[in-house]
Amino acid sequence: MDQDTELARRAAAGDAAAFTSLVRAHEGAVRRFLARLARGEGADDLAQEVFLKAWRRAGDWRGEGSYRGWLLRIAWTTFIGAHRAKGRQQAREQAAFEQQSDVRRDADCAIDLSRALAGLGTRERAAALLCFGEGCSHGEAARIMELPLGTLKSIVARARAALVERLETIHD
Repeated sequence: MDQDTELARRAAAGDAAAFTSLVRAHEGAVRRFLARLARGEGADDLAQEVFLKAWRRAGDWRGEGSYRGWLLRIAWTTFIGAHRAKGRQQAREQAAFEQQSDVRRDADCAIDLSRALAGLGTRERAAALLCFGEGCSHGEAARIMELPLGTLKSIVARARAALVERLETIHD
């Protein structure tokens, strides 16, 4: 039985000193592999995670292949997991950034629309708010404002044209 096999057997039985000897023997290879793989970003943290996993799973090594190979396999799967998690985190951060941009853009639009509406006369503003803001039909808005349907439609058309003009002016 070679030295790694004996140390691994003892580590599986809970012998921390045996596991420490295995770490010392293979730490350099694991750290080099991860440093090159991760391009130095977080390689030390990954190596620590590898050795924690190896300690927790000390009884899983069956002596098939080298102990170093087993550790490098753990290093590979740990790197892949971290890489995927980092990608998911970056995607979440990008989505949050885009959402914040949308909120700012929506807030800017709301301010612009409020300014444009403020420039309308009372009847035009009321007709625009009822038809565009509250989703009322022309007929419903005409009843609310006690206006003939044709008059309401004319007021809405003028309000729309004025809003478009004001909003275009704001964004030019």
